[in-house]
Amino acid sequence: MDGSGARSLVLGAVLCLGGLELGSRVLGLATPLPEEYSHFAPHSVLPWNLQPNLDRTAGSRTGEFEIRIRTNALGFRGPDRELEKPPGTWRIVGIGDSFTWGSGAQEEATFLARVEAALAARGGPAVEAINLGISRYWPEPEALVLQHYGLHYQPDLVLVGVLPNDFEDTRIGDTFSIGHGYILSSRARGLGGVGYWLYRHSHVARLALAHRLTAAWDRDRHGTAVEEEDAEAVWARMYEAWDRMVDMTRAADARIAFVHIPLGPPWSAEAHEFPDRLRRFCAARECAVIDVLPAFSAHPTPVDLYYPIDGHCTETGYALIADVIVRELESRGILPEGLLPRARDLSAGARIGEPTVSR
Repeated sequence: MDGSGARSLVLGAVLCLGGLELGSRVLGLATPLPEEYSHFAPHSVLPWNLQPNLDRTAGSRTGEFEIRIRTNALGFRGPDRELEKPPGTWRIVGIGDSFTWGSGAQEEATFLARVEAALAARGGPAVEAINLGISRYWPEPEALVLQHYGLHYQPDLVLVGVLPNDFEDTRIGDTFSIGHGYILSSRARGLGGVGYWLYRHSHVARLALAHRLTAAWDRDRHGTAVEEEDAEAVWARMYEAWDRMVDMTRAADARIAFVHIPLGPPWSAEAHEFPDRLRRFCAARECAVIDVLPAFSAHPTPVDLYYPIDGHCTETGYALIADVIVRELESRGILPEGLLPRARDLSAGARIGEPTVSR
């Protein structure tokens, strides 16, 4: 082949790839980049956190929601709070993953913000609920968040959001890292610099690579059966992290409650194994567990509580989580006297989540 033939071949290839790229963009064939998960940063003591002082709007890659992402000077969701608790304030610190952070909900519609609003409306002491949730976290780094941040806020109560996927995330969580603001799996890092650049900037490359990465992720997360002894080792790691949280909280003269949030329906008998394990742990450590699963199961349309593709809770789901938490804090005597409902508010139908009956 002479030089002109080679140039023609190269030009034809370039035009073909350009046409494919243009066509894929026009038709929207490639999966959108996850804007909601595009502003993470490495951290000195944590695996990662969001970049500080963000204020932007971002949508899910599934197109099911668009939310405002606002972070404070430390990279956590919500406004800056003074480390020293103001006098007369009852303070909650929330630890957990993206469900605690509130993926899929506006800041004021996360379950922690709703708990704060519901208790503050009672006219007792000032209430603050500080959101220290971080997306894709699992119990071990959550214990680090409590150690290095949560306890410095002098909380009266620590709420730890736990989900069944904490098991798999504990098993494989340390294979993730941060690159160009995104949380990357070891498989994504294996693309190399050129491959990762193409994935971010080329719709054709993303189409070609997405199936490969998704299949590899499914194999890593679900493809290999976990032997019973290996499963118990994973549970032992979670118990150890939860133990650390309980010990640290009690040493700080605060209370702790674990909030079980179920993944989406349908819920089989297997869905009860995780909260059953959590209840046994909390019984042994004499701490509170708040199980949201019964309330979700009793909801007339449980599918309305989750985004069907993304899998996170809708704002309706987060509202129900907040209702359950407030009811349980009341019934377990965890709320201080000034935040308990007045006697006339305890009449039938006047509890959180139920209609008030006019008299």
